[in-house]
Amino acid sequence: MSLCPNCSAPLKADFKICPSCGQSTHLHRFTISHIFHEIFHAITHTDKGVLHLIKHLTLYPGLAAREYVLENKRRRYFNPFTFLILVLGLTVFSNSIFHPYSKRIQDASAEFKTVQKKQKYNKILQRQKDAMHFIESRNNLVTFMALPIIALIFWLFFRRIGINYAEHLVANIFFAGYYSILSIIVSSFSLLVPTKATYIFNYIQLFIHVSYLTVSYFGFLNYSSSRKYFTTAFASLLAIGAWFLASAIVIFLYISAGII
Repeated sequence: MSLCPNCSAPLKADFKICPSCGQSTHLHRFTISHIFHEIFHAITHTDKGVLHLIKHLTLYPGLAAREYVLENKRRRYFNPFTFLILVLGLTVFSNSIFHPYSKRIQDASAEFKTVQKKQKYNKILQRQKDAMHFIESRNNLVTFMALPIIALIFWLFFRRIGINYAEHLVANIFFAGYYSILSIIVSSFSLLVPTKATYIFNYIQLFIHVSYLTVSYFGFLNYSSSRKYFTTAFASLLAIGAWFLASAIVIFLYISAGII
């Protein structure tokens, strides 16, 4: 009788999986081909790969979150926490290319005729650029700060349903990961329009975010009445609005601190 190398549980010769920790009993040394196989398997696995999760978050986002969070079908989907971290890493990388936020800041210093006003405006402008650069380069951190606020609003709005705060938070981790993918796609199109017109992507992203959360929560809460779409749309607007308000206050205080 051998021992499991992972948890030291006793293993019989015919065991294929450790009954204690679930690790396979037939392991081999890593090779380059094995590494590529594992990466390919993690992405394309039909039961719980990344592409499988993305497909379900595209077609049935509310159902996917509901099955994972409320119905305990955890093995069916790729881990949402790992998914979000992977996508946010991709988002930070794409932001370094597209600069979706800092690119939208326009320099209007030429409109100020006095040196004093121009200097004050330049300080504000620089602070705005610094804030947008932080959002671009630390988008992962920004998302981690936004999720608890957004989940809190949904929890308060739907508190009578019986879904606890942590469950709302995990559902929003699913939705935030997929929305980040949509945001990358939208940002890539900003290269096709003049710099002065890139502000329109703020409204496009807001519309997509509210729409996706509305559809997702409609399915997550297992609603069937079409009128419930208005309920989830209102809750989505409140949740995103609360985050925008909180982030706007922080940015305002940061800019104000630099010009006092």
